[in-house]
Amino acid sequence: GLALLAGVLPAFFALLVARLVDTLPGVIAGASVPAAGQRILNILMAIGGVLLLQEIVAAGRAITSTDLYRRYDEYLLARVMRTTLAAPRLELFESPDLAAKTDRAARIARFGPGEMVSGLGVQWTVLAQGAAATVLVATVWPLAALGLAVLWLIVGRQWQADFYRANPFWTDPLRQARYLKQLALMPAWAKEVRIFGLVDWLGERFGRQWELVMAELWRARQADQRTMLPLLLAVLIANLLVLLLAARAALQGTLSVGALTVLVQGLFGMAMLAGQDGDILVENGAVPAPDVVELEQAVAQLPPATGSTATTALPQKEIRFSGVHFTYPGHDTPVYAGLDLRIEAGRSLAIVGLNGAGKTTLIKLLTGLELPQAGRITIDGIDLANLDQNSWRQAVAAIFQDFVRYELSARENIGFGAVERLQDDGNDDRLSAITQRAGADAILQGLPAGLDTVLSRRFAGGTDLSGGQWQRIALARALTAVDAGARVLILDEPTAHLDVRAEADLYERFLDLTHGLTTIVISHRFSTVRRADRIVVLQDGRITEDGSHAALVAAGGQYAQLFHLQAMRYGGQ
Repeated sequence: GLALLAGVLPAFFALLVARLVDTLPGVIAGASVPAAGQRILNILMAIGGVLLLQEIVAAGRAITSTDLYRRYDEYLLARVMRTTLAAPRLELFESPDLAAKTDRAARIARFGPGEMVSGLGVQWTVLAQGAAATVLVATVWPLAALGLAVLWLIVGRQWQADFYRANPFWTDPLRQARYLKQLALMPAWAKEVRIFGLVDWLGERFGRQWELVMAELWRARQADQRTMLPLLLAVLIANLLVLLLAARAALQGTLSVGALTVLVQGLFGMAMLAGQDGDILVENGAVPAPDVVELEQAVAQLPPATGSTATTALPQKEIRFSGVHFTYPGHDTPVYAGLDLRIEAGRSLAIVGLNGAGKTTLIKLLTGLELPQAGRITIDGIDLANLDQNSWRQAVAAIFQDFVRYELSARENIGFGAVERLQDDGNDDRLSAITQRAGADAILQGLPAGLDTVLSRRFAGGTDLSGGQWQRIALARALTAVDAGARVLILDEPTAHLDVRAEADLYERFLDLTHGLTTIVISHRFSTVRRADRIVVLQDGRITEDGSHAALVAAGGQYAQLFHLQAMRYGGQ
């Protein structure tokens, strides 16, 4: 409606100007001055009304168009998040073709070249129209042109300032919404998001966060209206004053009809000096909707997770890899070409090997984040493909080398191990007990707002943690999953950046806390896994050695050689 009205107003203005031009010759020819003067005054008042209405419409369009842009962005962002989270595995991040589609769709959160270019074009067009109108007025009354140009530029600057102030790009609510979006889209966080069952939580939290963003935007817009009203009133009075002076000059014969017509048209056009449509277009950028549709179609074609068997209290006996073959998309060299491995339930297994041996890939296969191209992975004889994936992932807890440092509250950082319990009564007491077991209770006591403290300095009242403190928080998150029923615990080199003694301390605590559970420890440092019940050496996708620490050292194979080599290297630590 506002767009249609904005398009009709210039036509009304042109009709009024034509009526004005038709009336003035009668006055000049000697018609009744009072009557003609009243007609002219009525026309000028109508023109002033059109000018005022134009500004009201422009302000309304600026507000509503911003709202529409935001809502459309949110709509497409939500679609991208839902589509990305709907992928049950990691193909979107590890297949080159799918990763490219994901990146293109995710551009809507950053910029859109098409609309940005369009916005720049609109900016230049609007400025050119305003400058041309100023020149028209200046040919008649230079001082009026200068004064009105200054007023319009002030209005434009204030509009722009209000737009950026109300624009929530740099406020905490929007930054938090964007962070939640990143949790859904970034490859580094894809494993934990799925294993800890955060898919539904992320979608719901993003929706609530975006409602806060929109509420803040509208509050700012309402405050800005109080700032703009005096300026718009000043512009209106200035325009009416110029029009009245021009009318008097025309009546006195010192201003020609043609000059008056030019002046009036120029006054109308000078409003373009305050135009903000181009700024809004550039600010928001283009939204690559076709890329979103392409991503949705690609995800719809992925193999679905079809398993339905529940995993209550599994595993009771064993986890077994039988003849497993796996090659990453876009690669020719297989990671595994017939891997056989038995993992006994209730015991600790350490998997060691050099970088690139396939240790982390084994965990991805075990957690269902990747599918083997051949062979089987069974849990107590049940094919992993037949298990309900959500149920199985609730039975698994993991701390990865690249574990996520969530820029959220301490409660959420720890509670994500059992996200379904976050809102339960008494959950804080449960989390406090778990953090004590994980050796993280001193960390919580030092936080300014306890569990409510945001673990990031990027947000008001937040704080950051050291590397060792983050390790404790990650361990507490895994123990939260254990408390909720997880039976398989995985430690995938989360201490790679710590010194040897700090790493050994965390591994010792992990094995003590998870005694009696099926525990899998991965490391390329041999000295830290010696307490494991069983150790296997993985080399080039094959199990080359298998036994206890003492047995492997006595065997004098690769394990023994690397153990002694690392013992010499780290002996001083």
